[in-house]
Amino acid sequence: MGRRADLPGDSDGAGADGAPATLVVLAGTSPTPALLAALTFAPRRLVLVHSSDTARRAARIAAAARRLCPAIEVARRFDVGGDVFDFRAVAERFAALSADLRGDWRLCYTGGSKVMSAHAVLLHAERFPDRHGWRSYLDATSETLRYTDGTRHSTGIDSSALTAEELARLHGVELRPSDRTRVQEAWLRGRSGGARPDGGEHPGGQGARGREEAGTTPLSSGEITEAKLLALFRRRLARVPGAEVLGNRVMPDPRSEHDAIGDFDLIVRYRHRVLCVEVKRDPSHIPDAAGWTLTKAQRAFGGAARVLFVHDGAKGDCSTEQIAAYDPELSGAPLHVRSLGELSSRDFGTARRLIDGFFPAAPPPARTAAADDGAAPAAPGASASAAPATCPADQHAEAANAPLLLAGLGGNRLPVLGAARACLPGRAVMLFTRQSEKDLPALDASVRRTLLAAEEPEEFRSLNRRRLAQRLRHGGYPDRVKFAEAAVDAADVADTAARARAKIDLYRGPNAPVVADITTGTKAMSTGLALAAHESGGCLVYVSPLTRRVSCRTHGPVGHHPPAAVEWRHLLRGYRFLNGALTEAVAPEIAARQIDAPLIDAAAEQVRALAAPAEVAAWVDETAVAGAPALPQYSAPQRPTLILTAADRALGLSAPRRTRLRYFTSGDLHVEQATGGGGWAHDVFAAAALLNVRCGTAGLTAALHRPGDGDPGRALDLIDWFAWWRADGGAPSADDSAPPAEMITGHEDTRRPRVVSAEPGTPEFRAALQAQLTALRL
Repeated sequence: MGRRADLPGDSDGAGADGAPATLVVLAGTSPTPALLAALTFAPRRLVLVHSSDTARRAARIAAAARRLCPAIEVARRFDVGGDVFDFRAVAERFAALSADLRGDWRLCYTGGSKVMSAHAVLLHAERFPDRHGWRSYLDATSETLRYTDGTRHSTGIDSSALTAEELARLHGVELRPSDRTRVQEAWLRGRSGGARPDGGEHPGGQGARGREEAGTTPLSSGEITEAKLLALFRRRLARVPGAEVLGNRVMPDPRSEHDAIGDFDLIVRYRHRVLCVEVKRDPSHIPDAAGWTLTKAQRAFGGAARVLFVHDGAKGDCSTEQIAAYDPELSGAPLHVRSLGELSSRDFGTARRLIDGFFPAAPPPARTAAADDGAAPAAPGASASAAPATCPADQHAEAANAPLLLAGLGGNRLPVLGAARACLPGRAVMLFTRQSEKDLPALDASVRRTLLAAEEPEEFRSLNRRRLAQRLRHGGYPDRVKFAEAAVDAADVADTAARARAKIDLYRGPNAPVVADITTGTKAMSTGLALAAHESGGCLVYVSPLTRRVSCRTHGPVGHHPPAAVEWRHLLRGYRFLNGALTEAVAPEIAARQIDAPLIDAAAEQVRALAAPAEVAAWVDETAVAGAPALPQYSAPQRPTLILTAADRALGLSAPRRTRLRYFTSGDLHVEQATGGGGWAHDVFAAAALLNVRCGTAGLTAALHRPGDGDPGRALDLIDWFAWWRADGGAPSADDSAPPAEMITGHEDTRRPRVVSAEPGTPEFRAALQAQLTALRL
């Protein structure tokens, strides 16, 4: 059982406007939405529901809410335990919370796991069926709070109390001015002839203190550019509500407060969005710095952070397209590149043009609630009927007909294949967003392939690729996979629920049970599917991509499904099958100098031996093989060079070299440089994040290191910081150690690469890799 709330104070009562005085907010890995909900609704009592893993974050949210919103008299925390992917465990804890909540209460379900959100929304809907305006989801892209009937909070999100320092503190990061801050301010005073207030600047920081005295040391051109940008942004945004401009800020190292773990040349905030500005004199230095800069910005400010690079060159000397060519994984990332001349031009001559250019938000939906806190019309749909006696997701259940499976398509396709393998549906219906529309043809074939492999295993094994394709085009398989006619609004629960209801009415047979899988897709999509399935008397399931456990809201855990047949060539975009050794395939001039190919080969050979008799396939980064374009080879260490797959699991192998070949376009120079612990840590963290996007919790990354090649201690600290490990910073405590490999279940665990620091052929090397296979349940 989780802990009780840490502060007393529940009682009946409502706010002055008739709205509930209690707000229940689900807190997850991203703390910003929970705080924004608290500031927007300003309840008298705030209850933050969190998992054991996110308890520290919930404590910071509670402290910030009390500090920034005087209306909040009591801020409580409620722990739902460690297994937030098990409906039964979550339901037991919510039952205790619900009994403790007397009177009316409002729910914001943006955070937490999908199981937590779906259960909380259904529980709230059962208790307050017509109060859609009391159930909200924060849509960060349009800066609105959406209700479960499709309407939205009419006054938008209240971020007026926020500051950049508060947002950083919310993410466990302290921002401090440095001596460069004083240099910037001194230059501004010299230009203006007087002091220039900066909303809380104060002495402190590192570096030569004499530079804070204006004129004692000549400023470099980069420092002058920083000061000019500081003046420009302050001048443009001086009268804009919700805007804030700060000079240079450093982030102290959580292990050594006198050292910095990173810094930002400028920080510009607009509402809850933050623009981290980096100045580079030479535009050719930007592509190499882009990945690390974005990582530290998002670590400090969350998913709403974006990065602006400013250089002294001409317009077009560097662009986001060039950054994406250097590192394909940064295509579409929230990055901006401008020359100083561009920012000084008429294109950014007003506050509105600056905001539209660097803080874009999607237009809000057209519908608004007629009465913001009153009852809203219920969305159409049948009332819930009796649940089936056995869960149709349990393959041992004797169902009259195969179930109708509803699912949403998210960032990776493995969970969809797992749900298909678990349920073996008569028909699977997929809802998708505009971003995932391009994946539909491959997903269609993959689900059919999974069903055939499960239902006719001997036939599946006997077919070659051509005959398999023919088989999947016949025998009823094309009719078993259906898609929505058009993309759904990924943040609109009502839109998803309405489309799901329509598909249930269209495809459900006379005795076919309904199963809604919420493993993937956005939180709002999962909630919409949950509402539609619940109204039709169906089951709501979560299928763990890592453990293969099927958890049902009605029936609890219903067993584990066998591995799904995965066509990895479709799933691992940017990778190709490798038949042979990496050392023979790697591009010799550039990629081979970026990664330790012999070390990766040794690890792959050891993994194959340990995984026997399971069949292990190898997939290599296409940018690292002979004949690949030269430019992306320079960023090869930021991707897993080799991905080993067995059944429905993936192990990424990353081994960046400590010395790296870099390329600077301005002089067409190739320079060999040492990366240091920070560069190495970022490379392997970026590689783990990429595999996590492709495979979710079914993929882990091993960062390979030779013991004689520098001390990995500093790199390990930085990896922990990137991955929110020991999220409060400071000295480690007894409960800060990594969990045993067999206990890895969470999203952040799989985004944290495991460092293997041992020589190939040693017992330590074998044992470390064995731990990775144990973590993958192989």
